Amino acid sequence: MVSIEEVAERNGLVLYPTSRPGQWKAHCPVCGDKGRDFHLYVSSVKDTFYCHKCGAKGGAVAFHAWLLGISFNEAKADLYPQGTHKRHRHPAERLTAAQLAELGFTTHKPWRMPKGVNPLEWRRQRKVMLDWVWEEWQAHQRFEREQTERLMQLLTNASQSPLEQSTGA
Repeated sequence: MVSIEEVAERNGLVLYPTSRPGQWKAHCPVCGDKGRDFHLYVSSVKDTFYCHKCGAKGGAVAFHAWLLGISFNEAKADLYPQGTHKRHRHPAERLTAAQLAELGFTTHKPWRMPKGVNPLEWRRQRKVMLDWVWEEWQAHQRFEREQTERLMQLLTNASQSPLEQSTGA
């Protein structure tokens, strides 16, 4: 994923820090604000931008399209060219929020590396975490299958018992 800060840097937009962590201000290239006026705000926390004067807003791809004056699809193709190697996803990353909730995981998916963390250590810990989540999911699936088989067996035995009792009497 290309961050919104990287999009600003690629397009030569100078970002100035604000009092809020992860939020930046800049001169809007469309409005043409100058001097001490900053109408364009960029949030690296939410990966969004918003201009308080012209009302332009969106995510990183929309920001790239807006800065270059191109369509969203062209900006997406520019930022994420086809044919580049796609990262192999761990099976646990493919689980939906509902499936994770079945296991008791109710927080957001921490798949992105936090800032200031050693990348090698993060990858190692992330793999351990994803392996654990995947093992829990497989155990949950096995448990559900076994419970369904037991229930079907009980229902089959219960439906056969009255017939056997009536024929045996």
